[in-house]
Amino acid sequence: MNNLLSSSQLWALAAGDILLHANGFTYANEYAPDEGSCSIDDLKDVLLREWWSIVDEESAYSTLNWLTEEGHRIDFNQLRGILRVMTTKQQDLYIASLQDEYKAINARIVQRYDKLLPESGILAWDLGRAATICYFCAEVGYIPREYAWSYLLNNANQIQQSYRSWTEYGLAYIIGRQFWQKELDDSSTSIHLELIQRQLTDTNCPWSFLPWNSKLKN
Repeated sequence: MNNLLSSSQLWALAAGDILLHANGFTYANEYAPDEGSCSIDDLKDVLLREWWSIVDEESAYSTLNWLTEEGHRIDFNQLRGILRVMTTKQQDLYIASLQDEYKAINARIVQRYDKLLPESGILAWDLGRAATICYFCAEVGYIPREYAWSYLLNNANQIQQSYRSWTEYGLAYIIGRQFWQKELDDSSTSIHLELIQRQLTDTNCPWSFLPWNSKLKN
């Protein structure tokens, strides 16, 4: 997928830069596999099969559809809707009444960050991962490259329409990650914020220099 990528294609992949970079695929190398990146076997056996239960074309399409149509934002938005009609005191009482510890933590996450997020909420978390998973599925041959680029560019357009900047997108992404991990303690919050800060300031990270409103061409 990496022969002479267009600026639009690079932007679409940059949306998934956190996970791509973590696995050795970098913007500087146009996200092409090299000595520092995961092998195809690792992509298949660990990243896709063990972490995502993706083993073939059918499971690849199913996962990509889930990320774009549902994802973790479904549960986030449900809690958001419940809490938004309550006063802060009512929210606290509701959260205290939840017997499921992890649901209570997630409710606290929604309560804490609701006003910092646009209406699109943690969509960034789902679509950012979708960019990475789509790329990996194409790399191992589970989906055609033509389909992958169409998916990635549509994904990128939706991201641009849902957020106003890399900062807003990154914050939504990391809040989504906290929601998924069900963690709200100070140490994990600090780690998440440091990750986003690096993405936005490190000159090796595309979020620090790519214009947010880049024109994307299919």
